[in-house]
Amino acid sequence: MSTFELALAEVLRWEGGYVNDANDPGGATNRGITQATYNAWRRDRGEPPRPVAEIGEDEVRAIYRERYWVPAAAYWDAAGHPGIALYLFDAAVQHGVSTARAFERRLADVLRLHPLLGLAYLHRDRTLYYARLRHFAHFGRGWMRRIASIYARAMELEHPGGLIRVHRFFLDGHEHPLAAARWVGEKLYVRRA
Repeated sequence: MSTFELALAEVLRWEGGYVNDANDPGGATNRGITQATYNAWRRDRGEPPRPVAEIGEDEVRAIYRERYWVPAAAYWDAAGHPGIALYLFDAAVQHGVSTARAFERRLADVLRLHPLLGLAYLHRDRTLYYARLRHFAHFGRGWMRRIASIYARAMELEHPGGLIRVHRFFLDGHEHPLAAARWVGEKLYVRRA
């Protein structure tokens, strides 16, 4: 399964079917796709608008790939960071690509050098972002459950089985290039590059 397919499955776990909640500023939504997004996607293809309630699975997959995965997450997947890709993909779906990219730009160096720390900072930033939204009182509990689940899955993807991808390790004031490191219980085992 590709990282995109895995990430899409994770996101769709949290996106329900058709809803049109008066408290949701996105309006009518199906499988996480708003009516406005669906209209724009169909317009780009020269197709007439139609109710988002009628969206097909192939359209859902194509919209998520083209509008969210490629601009916000594909780079990190290609760079070997599926967890970061998943987390930024979910951020793009929830907050828009420009907001997800702003999170990424602020943390680009730490994401590259220390992916696990970078994910922790991304999670912190998203939590603070949500807490400032005026609809937090209504949707906040669900949002927090969602990003906690996405964060946990992203961490698993970044260090499967405890494997930590690191490039440099600092010990006693010296830098050591590493190929890999793995936590086993409370011990850290490293393999030099």
